[in-house]
Amino acid sequence: MRSSSFPTRLTVAGFAAAALVVPAGTAAGAAEAAPAGGKARSGCVTVSFIEQLVTTDTTDVAPAGPSVGDVVITEDAVLDEDRNRIGTNDIQGVIIKQDPATGELFSFSTAKYTLNDGVIQVAGIVNLTRLAAGETQKLPAAGLKGRYAGKTGELTWTLVSATESLNSIKLCG
Repeated sequence: MRSSSFPTRLTVAGFAAAALVVPAGTAAGAAEAAPAGGKARSGCVTVSFIEQLVTTDTTDVAPAGPSVGDVVITEDAVLDEDRNRIGTNDIQGVIIKQDPATGELFSFSTAKYTLNDGVIQVAGIVNLTRLAAGETQKLPAAGLKGRYAGKTGELTWTLVSATESLNSIKLCG
């Protein structure tokens, strides 16, 4: 892992959290259960959780440090408000742009949340510079299996340390 003041995990849409308080609407019971056959009912589902970095693999291309072309692959633990593991998140991201005027770095990232009650896919562009400064990022999300199947919506991601974040996914459909 490279050393830098810019956290390595920020080169992807990795998601994790160290805060002791999780937003309302936690993973346990925030929505209707999926009926037989795996299709989710209409309506909205909100799942809020803590995410914690487990492993990371970084390919740092020249120049050294965060730059266009860097790739990060991580596995994160998805935890409920009591810090019980409720799933995993597998993430791949690549820095695709550095704004010449502001110096801000942007990553295209994909994440697959495999939770106890279904699977959610997330993909999009992350402003890594603003994320590192504590600004919340939002990415499109789609439910693939379980109670999330057929629903679409948005992931809200707030980094609280280099290895943890507070996340919430709201899906409707």
